[in-house]
Amino acid sequence: MKKLRKSVVLVCAAAIMGAGAVISGCTSYATPEQLARIAELEREITALESAIQTKQSQIGTLDRQISAQEAKLEQCAKDKELVKQRLANWKGN
Repeated sequence: MKKLRKSVVLVCAAAIMGAGAVISGCTSYATPEQLARIAELEREITALESAIQTKQSQIGTLDRQISAQEAKLEQCAKDKELVKQRLANWKGN
């Protein structure tokens, strides 16, 4: 998760720096193409941030599901041990 976030930040930083380099070319103002590219990069950043939030939500859901399955597994192990003990006592009678 941290790698994904770090990658997104690096991509965003590179995009912003690249856009800055393009904008600061030979003129003191941005061309329509440069403005369009900036707008495109901003939309891409927004989409990536949304994807990060979605994945974080999915991670939370999966963590809860894993915890529930681990609890069931633990209960099954306890039940199995109880059955073994009762069978041992029943056979002993």
